[in-house]
Amino acid sequence: MGLSRAATGTRVPWGPFATGLLAIVLWGFLLIGGTTAVHAGEYRLSTGDVLTFDFLDDAELPVTATVAGDGEAQFPLIGAVGVVGLTIPEALEKLRNEYRSREILVDPKLSLNISTFRPIFVLGEVKNPGSFPFYNGLTVEQGIGLAGGTLIVAANASDRIIARARLRGEIEGATAEVIHEAVYAARLTAQLTHRAKIDLNDVPEIAREYVKGVPLGGVVELEEKILKADLAASRSQAQILAEGIAQSEAGIEILNELVQQQKEVIKNTEQDLERINSLRKRELNTESELSRAKNTASTEKAQLLEIFATLSRSRQELSELKLQLAQLEADREKDILTKLQEREIAIKKLISQKHTAEEQILLMAAVEADEAKDNQISYTYEIRRNPVGGTPTSIKASTLTEMLPGDVLVVGIAGM
Repeated sequence: MGLSRAATGTRVPWGPFATGLLAIVLWGFLLIGGTTAVHAGEYRLSTGDVLTFDFLDDAELPVTATVAGDGEAQFPLIGAVGVVGLTIPEALEKLRNEYRSREILVDPKLSLNISTFRPIFVLGEVKNPGSFPFYNGLTVEQGIGLAGGTLIVAANASDRIIARARLRGEIEGATAEVIHEAVYAARLTAQLTHRAKIDLNDVPEIAREYVKGVPLGGVVELEEKILKADLAASRSQAQILAEGIAQSEAGIEILNELVQQQKEVIKNTEQDLERINSLRKRELNTESELSRAKNTASTEKAQLLEIFATLSRSRQELSELKLQLAQLEADREKDILTKLQEREIAIKKLISQKHTAEEQILLMAAVEADEAKDNQISYTYEIRRNPVGGTPTSIKASTLTEMLPGDVLVVGIAGM
C-alpha cells in the first residue's frame, strides 16, 4: 500500500463545470477502485472492523463479528476473542488454537474475512463532515466527495446569501437568548435574597454589555411575575410549616401543664392511700377501700405516663417540622444556586456560538475577497493516522493520496 507524493495544497478552480467534473471523476474512482488495495494479509484489525466468520465443513451460513471497543469480537461456541492488532492470518490461527484448546474441534476448518473496514473521518472545510465507509483504493479526493465536496467550491452566490442570512439569524438568536438568560439570572438572584423586584445590576458580568441600552421592559415584567409567584409559593410553604410549629409548641405547653397537674393528682392520691392504709392497719375501714385506693393511685400514674408519651411524640413532631422548614430554605437556596450556575454556562455557550457565527461571516468575506482576486482557492489536506500498535502520525497529503481504514482527513484553506 503506497502513498502518493505529499503536497501542501491544491489549486481548485471555481465554477459549476469544475464541480461536475469532480463528481464524475469521484464516481469513476468509486466504480473501478484504486490501483492499490488494503491486503488482508498485511492489514491489522482494529475497533470497528466487521468480520465474516464461517465453518467450512458445515452447512450453516457465515456469521458477522464486529471488533468491539475492548478489542474483542464474538465467535460461535467460544465467545469473545481478542483480535485487535492481528492480521487476518494471525487471527485465523488464534481462532483455530482456541477451538483446539477448548476441545471443541479437533481440526477446525475456518474462514475469516473482513467484510467492512472501520470508517474514515472527513473534517474541516467540507459540506458534510463526519464518518464514511472505507473502500479499497479510496483517495483523499474521493473522501472529500463522500463528504459532499469542499465548502467553498460547493457554494454559489445564492448559497452564500443564504449562509450569511442563516449566520446573522444565529447571531441575533444567540444575542436574544443571552439577554433572556441574563435577566433570568438577575431574577434568580432576587429570589435568593427574597426581593420582589429585579435589579439589572445582578446580571452576570459576562452578559452586561448585551443588556445595556436594550429595552427590557417586557422581559423584566414577565420575569418579575415569575419572581412574585415563586416568592408567594415559598412564603406559603414556610407559613404552613411555621403554623404547624406554633401549634406544636402550644400543644407541648399544654402537655407540660397537664404533667404538673397530674403530678399534683398523684401526690394527693398517694396521701389518700397512706391515710387509708393507716386506717386499715387499725381496722377502721375495709380491705376493698384500700384496694380501690391502690387502683386509683396506679391509674393516675399510668395516665401521667401517657401524658409523657404524648409529650415525647409532640416534641419529635416539632423537631421534624423545624427540620422541614430549614430543609425547605436550604433546598430552595441550593436549587437557585444550581440554576444560576446553569445560566452562567448557557450564557458562555451562547456567546461562543455568536462569536463562531461572526467568525464564519468574516471568513466568508475573506474568501469572497480572495475569489475576487483570482477566482481560485487553495486547499490543504492532512491525514491523521493512528495505526494499531504504532505511533500516531500526521501526513501532508494530495488529492491522489490513498487513505487507510480509520484515517482522519482534515481539509483546510491554505493561508487561514
